[in-house]
Amino acid sequence: MIFAVLLLGTLGTFLAFLLLRGNEQYYELRGFALGTSVRIVVSSKKINPKTIAEAILEDMKRITYKFSTTDERSVVKKINDHTGEWVEVDEETYSLIKAAYAFAELTEGAFDPTVGKLLEVWGFTGNYENLRVPSNDEIEKALSSVGYRNILLDDRHFRVMVKNGSKIDLGGIAKGYALDRARQIALSFDEDATGFVEAGGDIRIIGPKFGKYPWVIGVKDPRGDDVIDYIYLKSGAVATSGDYERYFIEDGIRYHHIIDPSTGYPARGVWSVTIVAEDATTADALSTAGFVMAGRDWRKVVLDFPRMGAHPLIVLEGGKIEKSETFKLFERE
Repeated sequence: MIFAVLLLGTLGTFLAFLLLRGNEQYYELRGFALGTSVRIVVSSKKINPKTIAEAILEDMKRITYKFSTTDERSVVKKINDHTGEWVEVDEETYSLIKAAYAFAELTEGAFDPTVGKLLEVWGFTGNYENLRVPSNDEIEKALSSVGYRNILLDDRHFRVMVKNGSKIDLGGIAKGYALDRARQIALSFDEDATGFVEAGGDIRIIGPKFGKYPWVIGVKDPRGDDVIDYIYLKSGAVATSGDYERYFIEDGIRYHHIIDPSTGYPARGVWSVTIVAEDATTADALSTAGFVMAGRDWRKVVLDFPRMGAHPLIVLEGGKIEKSETFKLFERE
C-alpha cells in the first residue's frame, strides 16, 4: 500500500491547510469501489469540482460490477460461465482483456489473467469468507486451467472465448484501468483540472498540486506503519502489490492473494513491489507481475522493467530494499 504523505494525514486541520492555497481549493470525496476505499481530490477553475469527483466515483462503481467475477451484471462472469463458447463483448471489455493478455505475454506469464480458479480454491474471491490452504490435488486441478493462452480473442467481432475451463480474473489490472479512467473523466470536464485519485493506496495523478507542485507520496513499510521512501509526482501513477494486503495466517505461515501462476501457491521471497509508471494500468499490472518475478530473481525486475516503462522499488523478504536507477529519479523534487 502507498499513501500521499502530505495528504493522508490524520489531522483535519493539516489536511485543510494543504488543500487550500489562494483562490484554488481542492474538493475531496471518499467512497468505496473496486473492493477498497477510494479517495478523490480534485480542483477546477472551470466547473464545480464536486461534479467531477461524483462522476469519477460513479464510474469506478460501474467498473467494479462490470469486471467482477461474481456480479450477475458482469461481462467477465458471462465469459467465464460460457467456457468454450465465443462471447461477444463491448469495446471497453475487449480492450481491457486484450491489455491483460499483452501484459501476460510481456511478463512471460508472471501476470496472468486466468488465475481465477486458483484464487477460488484459496478463498481469495467474493468476501474472502472461505480462506484456507487447499490440498495439493486441488491446486493441481486448478493449475490445469491456468494459462493466458487459454484466452482466445477475435479482433474483428470483439469476441472472447476461454477454453480448458479457465476463468478470467481482472483483479490485477482493473483498478489501474479505473484510475486511468478517473483522470480521463476529470480532464473531459476541465483539461486544466488538477489533483489525484487513490484506490486502495494506488494513485493516479490528475495534475500537479496547485498546477505546478509535485504530490509527495510515501511508500509504506510492508511490516509496519513507517514510511520507507518518498517520491514526487506531477503526473503518472504509482501502484504497490504486497503480501500484507489480503492474507491469512495458518500454522504460523502467511498466505496472501498474489498467486504465482506457475506453482499455484502465493509468491514467495518478497514483501512488496512498488511501480511508478506513466499510467495506472501499467503500474497495476506490473506491480503484480513484479511481485511474482522478484521472488525468483529481483535483479531481472530491476533491470528489465524500466524498459517496459515501469520503475520498481522492491522490498525483499527480510526487509532489504532494491530499486532501479530510474526509480531514484522520482525521489527528487
